[in-house]
Amino acid sequence: MRWILSMILLALAVILSGCGAPLRETHITVVATEMSFSPDKIEAHVGDQVFLTLSNKGKLAHNLIILLPSGDREISATDGVDAVMAFPAPKAGTYRFYCSLLGHEAMQGVLTVSEP
Repeated sequence: MRWILSMILLALAVILSGCGAPLRETHITVVATEMSFSPDKIEAHVGDQVFLTLSNKGKLAHNLIILLPSGDREISATDGVDAVMAFPAPKAGTYRFYCSLLGHEAMQGVLTVSEP
């Protein structure tokens, strides 16, 4: 009986592994300093699982808010700290990101999402 159950589970795993395209990962690091993001232009492809690291090399706390169709995403990091967020890249387009802390208005950038 165990053998039959094992064969059924193996068959299901093979069938399900063929469903959809394989997940692509894009790893991006944005460095925050006073008062800029580097790089301030980042790229991904539609459907990528984006792992965005905010690396704070400045002496002040910073955040990064990205305006996505599914809702705004935010990460924050104090000085010397790295923070990571993950999200699926949305439809093709240009999406703004910025630091929302008072006095940090110059800290802006764009994520460009294109077809693979």
